[in-house]
Amino acid sequence: LMCALRHVHVPGYSAIVFRRTYTDLALPGAIMDRSHHWLGGTAASWNSVDKRWTFPSGATIQFGYLDTDRDKYRYQSAEFTGVFFDELTQFPESSYLYMQSRLRRPKGFVVQPHARSASNPGGIGHDWVHRRFVAPTAAYPFVPSTLADNPYIDADDYRTRLRKLDSNTRAQLLDGKWIRDGQG
Repeated sequence: LMCALRHVHVPGYSAIVFRRTYTDLALPGAIMDRSHHWLGGTAASWNSVDKRWTFPSGATIQFGYLDTDRDKYRYQSAEFTGVFFDELTQFPESSYLYMQSRLRRPKGFVVQPHARSASNPGGIGHDWVHRRFVAPTAAYPFVPSTLADNPYIDADDYRTRLRKLDSNTRAQLLDGKWIRDGQG
């Protein structure tokens, strides 16, 4: 979302942020909820029906979901300058690839189309995300992050809670280890 916010002064900029389900978007502390903390009280206006922020420039950032493989076709006629996935490993590769085709811009538009993703290891997309972004032969940049990179979380409390998880899940969430989860 922060990458999208860099462009909201540009008329015509349009971004979408995906989670797997609308419920995932709406959870307390999830990305849509946080957007209200970041953008509430600014000149941006929220449309609760369309789940979209509109900025004074006319730029938009909206929230969407891709729960089933068919959901990607809801966006077939859409055009976005920015496509963002929160928890990418929760998506099948086909949804990710299809949404890349929605990245378009009018000739001469100043902002290059771009896609960004964030994720923890594990989930149904673990293998394809690892192959595409994390493996030494990956063609796209991967920027690792660990608990130490998040100054806003009570790290000691989080570590205590993670101790209750199995060792693989704990290593994925605490250390960002790209190991397979216990589900194979």
